[in-house]
Amino acid sequence: MANESITFSCLACGSRLTVPADLAGVTGPCPTCQTMIQAPAASDGSINTPGSQSSPAVLRPAPRQLPSRSGQVEPFAKQLPEPNYSNQAFNDVHPPPPFAHRNQLIRFLIPASFVIASVAIGFGVTNILKNQSKSQSARVPVKTSGARPILHDTSPTSPSEGPNEPSTPSRANELPAASSITEANPALPPGLEPKSPREFAKEVLDKFLDAKTLTERLSLIETRTSESELAKSPLASPLPEVKNITVSIEENNAVEQVADFYHMVDFDAGENRTNPQTILVRIRGSADPKVVVDPFLDSYGGRLADYAKSPSDKAGYFQVIVWPLASCYDERVPNHEKKLTLKLLPQVNTKEIALAYFGRQSKIAQILEDGTYSLAYNKAKACTVMLRWNAEDDPNQPYLEAVALRTFDWNP
Repeated sequence: MANESITFSCLACGSRLTVPADLAGVTGPCPTCQTMIQAPAASDGSINTPGSQSSPAVLRPAPRQLPSRSGQVEPFAKQLPEPNYSNQAFNDVHPPPPFAHRNQLIRFLIPASFVIASVAIGFGVTNILKNQSKSQSARVPVKTSGARPILHDTSPTSPSEGPNEPSTPSRANELPAASSITEANPALPPGLEPKSPREFAKEVLDKFLDAKTLTERLSLIETRTSESELAKSPLASPLPEVKNITVSIEENNAVEQVADFYHMVDFDAGENRTNPQTILVRIRGSADPKVVVDPFLDSYGGRLADYAKSPSDKAGYFQVIVWPLASCYDERVPNHEKKLTLKLLPQVNTKEIALAYFGRQSKIAQILEDGTYSLAYNKAKACTVMLRWNAEDDPNQPYLEAVALRTFDWNP
């Protein structure tokens, strides 16, 4: 029996084991799973002899299969809770990192700064709109206790122009007509409307035309002419009957606070004829309207016609209606093919008082060709023009030369 063996299976892992027959009933660990097992008795197991065909097989445990999962689950990271450094118990275990409290302060200041900036911007825009509203209301005429409105303007006045320099183009100076200015509504009796600047100007012009003496007119006029010269002018006596009066042009200069009203006045000349003239009524700031009589004396009073009759050594300034022509047809003018013409009129579309000429390369020609000024060829405009008698081109044939345009209006 010494060569006999017992073959059996481990009850724990199923491994087949072969031990000598003399170990039957002995307890020992399974060489595969280390479970304590007991070898069976010879009658319970399978006994193998040396001469049998089957040799004892050394069995090895089969590999264990791990249970398969039904679905692949992606691992994920769990977000840790936000540290609360204001909790003293937490700080005792986890001390706050450097600058933690400063970071919390910054998080608070950023939205607070945005709110403050938004409020400041809104406050600034509100102030700008209020200032604009005040600036516009400052220019609205208001009615005084006198006979005319006061034109208020907060714009600074510009320096006066030089005597020989033309004013800036009217497109920069001209504002909407004075008749379009709305007045503040003062307390008036029912049924009465406030008068416009045009109506105040017309009232003063009517008084000027109806006056019989210079004394009556002195308080109604604006002039640079001495009173002694005025006493020799038509203003010292009654003027002819007026056939028609119309306002042809209204100009406003907000910088100088001046409103000009050019009136076309047709005087009775007898035999169903009229003597057309242009009379300017000016309103300066809060002053009463005045009739600007120097242009009236240049045309109606004959000062321009007298100057144009015969050569003179002195130059002169005249306020008339100017009508430029891009040609010169008077062959008596030296080098007439290189000259251009200024028609000097008492009123638009009337016979000229005189003709003056200027060169194609002159300052006046440059102004007319510029295209940005209020004066152009074949366009009439009230201007202050400087004239002289030219005897240098041909001493035997002097002619009236237009030297410069001082202003594009009848300002002094």
